[in-house]
Amino acid sequence: MTRPLLKLTCAFGLLASAWACAAQTAAAWPARPIKVIVPLAAGGPVDLVARRVSERLSRQLGQPVTVENRAGGSGIIGATACKTAQADGHTLCILLSDTVVINPAIYKKLPYAVSDFAPISEISRIDTAVVVTTSLPIRSIQELVQYDRANPGKLNWGHFGIGSSSHLFMAQVNEKLGSRIVDVPYQGGGPVLNGLLGNQVQVSSLSYSLVAQHIESGKLRALAVLGDVPSPRFAGVPLLKNQGLGTARNAWVGLYAPTGTPPAVIARLYDEVKAITSDTEFQKALDAQGLAVTGRSPEETAAVIKAEGEDWRAVAKVANVSLD
Repeated sequence: MTRPLLKLTCAFGLLASAWACAAQTAAAWPARPIKVIVPLAAGGPVDLVARRVSERLSRQLGQPVTVENRAGGSGIIGATACKTAQADGHTLCILLSDTVVINPAIYKKLPYAVSDFAPISEISRIDTAVVVTTSLPIRSIQELVQYDRANPGKLNWGHFGIGSSSHLFMAQVNEKLGSRIVDVPYQGGGPVLNGLLGNQVQVSSLSYSLVAQHIESGKLRALAVLGDVPSPRFAGVPLLKNQGLGTARNAWVGLYAPTGTPPAVIARLYDEVKAITSDTEFQKALDAQGLAVTGRSPEETAAVIKAEGEDWRAVAKVANVSLD
């Protein structure tokens, strides 16, 4: 056998060996129960997605898949726990987009980087709107700004943590539209809603699942919808981005593994998740909660993270939001 032919034969042999190894890795996984870390408290939309996906994964994979809530620190505590877990496909995390596109834009120091997570799939987007209490004569963002100028210090914006998307939306409104609405931080969307209903705060940006019944009952009013397209759930409500704001993206929920997880396992996980997100019953269940199923691939999810990370860095700079 000539030397070039020998080299070619060896190369094909190594490639075949690598393929065989990858196939064996995917076939052997999962070898034990899987844990899904959620860096937020139970009961919110991210937790809802995590539990529904985990339930389906457990049935499909034949292993228990359990959710572990590790709330606190704007998602930093849970994300760090995911980053440091063994990268063998038995620890995953379901993160709100704030964790991977906003935190890196506003924190000077983070115990994790976006590169510490291997995207598996963007699962769903969260329909969200800016809402006010109906005790106020406000029916648009323009009227909100006018009311604030005429009544300085009387409007409070409740948001779910310094540096959250809700906080940055408020900072954008103040900076770009010339209002001075007071920001009031809470520990999550549920407490913000209670603050709105109790009139401790008068305006916020909250998900459809939290506000739908209160809009229907007449206690709250939607002024503007986040995202790039109108929401069928907030029928007739205009887009926030068309009202003088540069960026007004919906938050989204994604599934990740620690970087270093075998590519064959990532590919297998995406195939399993794709089967879940393609299922009509799963889509209906999330749609009822104001969650639009997207089911993006690992490559598409990585591209979204890159693009939105750049957007949020620009927003944070304009809004002058920076955290230690």
